[in-house]
This record gives sequence, C-alpha cells and structure tokens, in this order.
Amino acid sequence: MSGNIQCPSCKEQIDDDSRYCDQCGEQILICSVCGRTGKGKRCIFDGKEMIPAGSAGQQSAQTAQINQPSPVPASASAGDKIKLSSHSHEINIEVPDGGIIGRKNGPFAGVFSGFPHVSGTHCKFLKTDGMWYVQDMGSTNGTFLNNNRLDPNIPVLLQNDAKIKVADVELSINFGTSGGTVRV
Repeated sequence: MSGNIQCPSCKEQIDDDSRYCDQCGEQILICSVCGRTGKGKRCIFDGKEMIPAGSAGQQSAQTAQINQPSPVPASASAGDKIKLSSHSHEINIEVPDGGIIGRKNGPFAGVFSGFPHVSGTHCKFLKTDGMWYVQDMGSTNGTFLNNNRLDPNIPVLLQNDAKIKVADVELSINFGTSGGTVRV
C-alpha cells in the first residue's frame, strides 16, 4: 500500500515511492535516517545526510521512526529553558517548555508586539526527554530553522547554536539558563 509525501520544492502531495516530483520534476531527497523529505545536504530534523529517494539504505517514509530523534549533545539537555536572542532587535528571552512566541499570544507578546510579520500565535518550543523542539503553529509568514521553512504543527528537533527565524526576526538558540537574559 503506497502513501503520500510532500514535495519539498512545490509542496504538492506525491506517491511516497517517487524519485522525482511528478508535479515540478525536482529530485526527491530523503533523510538517510528518519526518512523525511527535504532539501540540501543535511536533514533539518536530525542533521543526517539527505540521499536521493530510492537509494540503497533508504528507509521507507512509512517505516521511518520520524518521532524518534537522534541523540542531542549533552549541552542541549542542560537547561529548563531555551535562550533566544537577537542582537539587532535587542531580544534576549528564556522560553520554558511549551512557551509560545507570538505577537498577540504567549508570555512574550510584549516582546514581539512591534513585529507586524510575526503571527499572533507563531510558534512554540517543547522539551521532550531532555531534547528541545520548535513547532510552527500555522503562522502566516513561517518559522524557519537554518533557513528551511518548517511545516506547520510538526515539532522539529533543535541543536545548540541553530538559527530560528520567526517571520522576519532571526534568533539564535542557546540551551541552558545561565547568562544575562531577561526572564519573562
């Protein structure tokens, strides 16, 4: 029984055994570990190598353990909050597990209220089994991890020192709670 996957280029649904998108013609790349489709050399979910669909050693998108992330460096699980900062926008916040970033909702609404491209409820940060994730909440202008737009409502594993872009506001990620950040 064949399922569907989303082409990372044109976002159309195609058969999960496709090697090329039958809508836009782009080659389909799949993470060598988690089986998710994507662009570039590395998977945005776990940092593993992207390989052409149908390559030897590729896991089926249906059988890949998508919700089982790779181990994160020990520093990633050290803190109870994740630090987000932007020098250009003078933002330094510590976000707890379940913390929402948004222009109208969440504990940081005051921080993001002056950014018209940030959605009212833009994204949230989750900590599960000592690992941090970001999840776009269906925002209008997108949440980006290292310049890759996230699909809505799918938690994505974070690495220390990654770059998150909330609409047009770029933020650096650091794990832990020490340092001169503003607690909201």
